[in-house]
Amino acid sequence: MKKWVMIFTAILMVFTLAACSSGNNGGNAGTENESPSNAPSKPAAEESKAPEQVTLKFFTALADRSNGMGKIEQSIIDAYMQENPNVKIEVEALQDEPYKAKAKVYASTESLPDIIQSWGQPSFIKPLIDNGLLLELNPADFESSGFIPGSTDGFSQGGKLYGLPRNTDFLVLYYNKKLFDDNGIAVPATVSELTEVSKQFREKGINPITTNAMEGWSLPIWFEYAAQRASGDFGKIDAVMNGESAFSGDADFQAAAQSILDLAEADAFADGFLTADYGTSRNLFGQGQAAMFVMGNWEAGLATDENFPEEFRNNVGAIPYPSSDKGKASDLAAWFGGGYSISKNTKHPEEAVKFMQYFFKPENWAKQLWQTGSGTPAQKFDQFLTGEESALQKGLVDIFNSTTSASNTPFLDLGTEEFKTKVMEAHQKLFGNSITPEEFLKELDAAVALLP
Repeated sequence: MKKWVMIFTAILMVFTLAACSSGNNGGNAGTENESPSNAPSKPAAEESKAPEQVTLKFFTALADRSNGMGKIEQSIIDAYMQENPNVKIEVEALQDEPYKAKAKVYASTESLPDIIQSWGQPSFIKPLIDNGLLLELNPADFESSGFIPGSTDGFSQGGKLYGLPRNTDFLVLYYNKKLFDDNGIAVPATVSELTEVSKQFREKGINPITTNAMEGWSLPIWFEYAAQRASGDFGKIDAVMNGESAFSGDADFQAAAQSILDLAEADAFADGFLTADYGTSRNLFGQGQAAMFVMGNWEAGLATDENFPEEFRNNVGAIPYPSSDKGKASDLAAWFGGGYSISKNTKHPEEAVKFMQYFFKPENWAKQLWQTGSGTPAQKFDQFLTGEESALQKGLVDIFNSTTSASNTPFLDLGTEEFKTKVMEAHQKLFGNSITPEEFLKELDAAVALLP
């Protein structure tokens, strides 16, 4: 937690500098020193003969290639191929859970695509590193990318770097201002108000809250908020993960689980909640069929996504997760999101590194991510503020700037894949009102007991 506070302070400096930036380039800070890799720090020297024809397979979990981050990712790939006509990049894009399932298949046969999306979380990246499937990267190759100090920690092991982060992520509560105004309902400021507001929307025949409950990963992060609001401390879950305490028998965890159950009993969750994947839940909110959407700041593009009605785009806002008498709205569930790694078995390590350098040029990923309102980079980007950011973007920055404490990596990602699965299943039961708080906490302890 102390380490995260130092990292978080560095992130806040980005926004502070951005507020008073006069256009100076702030993207020259490098990553922390790491041991050098076997990958070259510079592309191979030019030869007199025609450049070798190279095909790179690129595997990503950004399935939507026409909007948001997926569109930006594809535009950078297309620009790179145009500038390097000898390189062909073949993209395979799946949604998160199908992606992770297929990544396991690739890993089991040691046939990972050349460049893959990875997460700097032990449940995903550690097995790949331990099995020697990822190429060690040289931090010196990315000094000019301007990564926020500490942002690459989750992609490092044993002092070596195996991946690069894409985003700075935090979970918020998006809301449809027009639905609130038209129905005379006040935006919730506290946990208890969230339950009452949900009841009011349900009485009016409007789905109160949606998220991707079928995939399950957003629910444990939601519970981290509930636990922090009950105790005032994100570190209580860290203590359980470190073997210093347990979920069961703890009054704060009991209260947190009950607060989720209160929402379930108030019929706060959208119809079909447990069978809604990411795209379904996002579309439900974007089409004005749900009042609130629990999701990360990477959905800043809701305000510009032309698949949704203009009325919605002009009325989407974001607030922090509601507070309690112990946990403030400025206590934020925040972490560094997905990124990219290179396969150790790629036949073209030099070209793969060269593409990653191109991708993470500040004017490529960081600039486009911010200026399209698609998320917050893990790189410094103060030089790319335009003054024309959407109201939703500005609101998200305000939330981030007011943060007083942060959670770090979601706890479901701190263990094995089996642990993660059992944690998500326990949360689906709690949110689905098919388990008591006591049973839920016992299931979490049973999952923790499986950790090595």
